Amino acid sequence: MAKVIENWNMFYSDEWDIDEVCNYAGFVYLIQFPESGTYYIGVKQVYKGIKDFSKLKSTSIESDWKHYCSSSRAVKEMIASGEIYTKSILWCFKTVQEAMLIESTLIGVFGTDHCNLNKAIMVKTRLKKDNGEQRKVLQRIIGDLL
Repeated sequence: MAKVIENWNMFYSDEWDIDEVCNYAGFVYLIQFPESGTYYIGVKQVYKGIKDFSKLKSTSIESDWKHYCSSSRAVKEMIASGEIYTKSILWCFKTVQEAMLIESTLIGVFGTDHCNLNKAIMVKTRLKKDNGEQRKVLQRIIGDLL
């Protein structure tokens, strides 16, 4: 059985371990409410003030990611009211920039679904060119969420 930190689980538990999260700068997550079928996509920084894992210092402090439940007021209210929910880390990234790009793209794809709780895309980020790695991650996540 996978280890859980404050109800977090890894969406791809056969490939990721919750203990590995600290080896990254940020992650994209999914909160699901099975009774209503609603869900929320978000991004979380793992360390305070660290947007690139290569800049991590021995004095760096972890964020509140282990206990985090979302910045969304609607999601927080649903959790506080006792609705059953799951929190899954979809993918971890070495930079918050990469995580924000994936989060905003996922919200763009799923945001108009009536079950999606996201209300806006609130990110401005530079597009980092790569060898198609981000596209592969997106295709995999989108395919598995559809």
